[in-house]
Amino acid sequence: MASNRERPLAGIRVIDSADENGELCGRLLADLGAEVIRVEPVDGAASRRMPPFHGDTSLYFTVRNLGKKSVTFDMQSVEGRRRFGAMLDAADVWIESHRASDLNRREILESHPALIITSITPFGLTGPYRDYAATDAVLVAMSGLLFRSGVPGKPPLLPPGALAYDIAGTTAAFATVAALWDRAKTGRGQHLDVSVLEAAAQTSDWALPNFSATKARGGQYFELRMGSAPVYTMYPCADGYVRLIILNPRQWRAMRAWLGEPQALQADHFDHLLGRMSIQTDILDPMFADFFKDKTKLALAREAQRRGLAMTPVLSPDEVLAADHFTERKTFRAAPAADGVNGRVADGFFILDGQRLGFTGRAPAIGGHDRETLAPIAKAAPAVNSAPSRYPFAGLRVLDFGIGGVGVEAGRLLAEYGADVIKIETRAHPDFIRAIFGSEMNPSFA
Repeated sequence: MASNRERPLAGIRVIDSADENGELCGRLLADLGAEVIRVEPVDGAASRRMPPFHGDTSLYFTVRNLGKKSVTFDMQSVEGRRRFGAMLDAADVWIESHRASDLNRREILESHPALIITSITPFGLTGPYRDYAATDAVLVAMSGLLFRSGVPGKPPLLPPGALAYDIAGTTAAFATVAALWDRAKTGRGQHLDVSVLEAAAQTSDWALPNFSATKARGGQYFELRMGSAPVYTMYPCADGYVRLIILNPRQWRAMRAWLGEPQALQADHFDHLLGRMSIQTDILDPMFADFFKDKTKLALAREAQRRGLAMTPVLSPDEVLAADHFTERKTFRAAPAADGVNGRVADGFFILDGQRLGFTGRAPAIGGHDRETLAPIAKAAPAVNSAPSRYPFAGLRVLDFGIGGVGVEAGRLLAEYGADVIKIETRAHPDFIRAIFGSEMNPSFA
């Protein structure tokens, strides 16, 4: 594990007073080397009382606050507000989640011109919903994710965990790093307004552009709740389930050969997704289920990978912890996560130059760092005649060799923030999302 001084945000101080909808942001910045100070009320953050629990300890709070310090304030008191103001004086970043009317952020920026304020709220600080209350489940539903989740004839199925909140935390961490990059050039801070709803809607479901383009052409959009869906379908096997994805002609012919080249599947139009969808329910699904029923999920996945097919076993939590891939990459680390809480914990999301940037310490006890004195941090003075840039990555050139959703989402974000991003493909095997409907362009790829 990389030491703190070797991490890219070493020397950056973050004040984190976000509520549960943005706590992952600070955790990610701590993993990247920032000193993150979690500001809590004297009785602790509300997320300390959120399930699931290990004894009396919230695992929700623990995972999202690893590596942070904890300082408590009575913000209703004059002394509490004075102390908090002094913390902002010594900070590079402030993550917060107050309502739009609770703070004058412009005034704070004027008095702290090098500070980056990252505001994470359910609906953002403008618009008709800005003062609405919401939960993660409400935001998952409103983002469109719930529309397709579950099986026909039953209510929508909520995803586990806190999907919308954690998407927003990840999005906010990226935006904060972009603002720090910009500040390194200009010396100036800025205010970032992160909407949980918009982060979830724009990150999670490529059905939205398909719907939008279909309606714009005057067409009808017929998609309904479909269980495991016709493209990324889960099939039962001897000891559980596998998920199979067949998108391009090469993959289809490999699957057909594995099945023994059935005569019923030889028509050329089955090379394309739309042709296969015409026989999916009546022919393909029963054929695959019968072929997989006496084989284990790991055996199926390994043979599929050998044939160049995208198939994965559907793993239970205990199988995830035992998976050889995660073991070799040291994805989970056995370590104390909080006082009295020991176990294997997801050890960060980044490997930098061969070193995993995992969590740097356990989640803090309430007020565990109240007695620490914060040394001032030298801030860069605003550069002469240099205003904050609309595009912080202007001047960077990026080669994007990503396919599907792997890599290309990062390339798109870098492009939106000003980088010159060049997508690299091959005519022999173009990005499968480009070719999913049999042409070279579709709304999901665009």
